Amino acid sequence: MVDLVLLQSVSYIAGALGVCVAAFYYVMMLRNAEKEKRKQLILQKLPAFNRDYYENHFYIFWNSNWTTPEEFQEKYGRNMEIQTRLWYILNTYNILGILYQEGLMSLDDIAKLYAPRWVCRMYEMSESFIKRNRLNYVNGRVAQPELMKPLEHLYLALKARYPDIESLEEFGEFERRSRIDASTNASG
Repeated sequence: MVDLVLLQSVSYIAGALGVCVAAFYYVMMLRNAEKEKRKQLILQKLPAFNRDYYENHFYIFWNSNWTTPEEFQEKYGRNMEIQTRLWYILNTYNILGILYQEGLMSLDDIAKLYAPRWVCRMYEMSESFIKRNRLNYVNGRVAQPELMKPLEHLYLALKARYPDIESLEEFGEFERRSRIDASTNASG
């Protein structure tokens, strides 16, 4: 026969195991709830359906043109309109990159809210500018290595997921041809 002491010991162990499993489950649920709460708080602040987001985005695309950080500084260094609108958009996309890196938002969710083409184009427009701003202006050494890294990570993930998004150069050529075609049709 089974010893009564052994049965009592097994009963205690089973009870203790049940408490441990319940505690583990509770901790996991709290962790997930906190992640979800953080995600919702951030998403409330992001301007996916905000007129400012669209105004700033189109303003940058239609009213600025640069290829190097030096050219940007020369043309727009003191232009607060371009500077503030550009940083508004870059920071919006950088926050999306943080959400993606931390696993709080999937690439599919981001693509449903923000056009991958827009994120990629804005990063390509600003890549040299961002990389220059990571450096110390005096000695040229990296001073802010993490500046816009989440945006860069998001850009690379979007380009991998959507490889057929046209590059900034391809889009520029398309725009140039469209304007030529429009002016030819208007005069003809």
